[in-house]
Amino acid sequence: MESKNLCPSTTATVFACHSIVNSFAENIYELAHLRKEWNVAYAETLKNEAQQIHDHLALSENFKTTLEKLKIWRELMISSLMAIGIVRASVKNDYKGDKTFLKEFYQNLGYNDYFSEAKNGDHYSVFLFVRMFAENLTPEMKEKILAFGLDPHVLERIEFNSKQLETFKECFDMMNNKHLMADEYQARIEILYSKVRDISRIATAYYYFEPVKRESFNFFKALRNLKL
Repeated sequence: MESKNLCPSTTATVFACHSIVNSFAENIYELAHLRKEWNVAYAETLKNEAQQIHDHLALSENFKTTLEKLKIWRELMISSLMAIGIVRASVKNDYKGDKTFLKEFYQNLGYNDYFSEAKNGDHYSVFLFVRMFAENLTPEMKEKILAFGLDPHVLERIEFNSKQLETFKECFDMMNNKHLMADEYQARIEILYSKVRDISRIATAYYYFEPVKRESFNFFKALRNLKL
């Protein structure tokens, strides 16, 4: 894989997909009835593909350097998503009787555009979400969000992370610019990610009342639990 494509976002995608695919294969007999194409052969094929991509990436000459960047990137992404979720829950509770403000809050700070995809593991959506949140967090909006006692450090964390994530902008752009993905393995990563994202959505819904299994199909939980 060319070094220009080896960045934390790419590495995280591969690692998370590899973990989720293994969970999928382990639970295929229970999940098979949910989708026509889901069977043992499908799971094994997907598992082999994820393993091949994972092994290829691990052989890259700058892999160790990328892992160090990934540790930083992972913490930024996870803490951002957590903070954004806390703010949403707090505002939803504090302003449950003010539909006008809630509409403005969801629209201006990116919840309408990015929250669903972000919480389902779309790294680029998290990046755009955090950027939009920080850019549109006016003093007036901040004052209203904090009015009922939310810890201001939660908002400060999002603003800080937004600046830090800008250092990875080129990486996020590469993951979403088809003209920069001529590399065979980059194309394979995109196909794998698309399939695994669908698995993640259905499996997390299926295991809604089984938190341990549900967690194994969540992109950010899988990423958080990786031993780096």
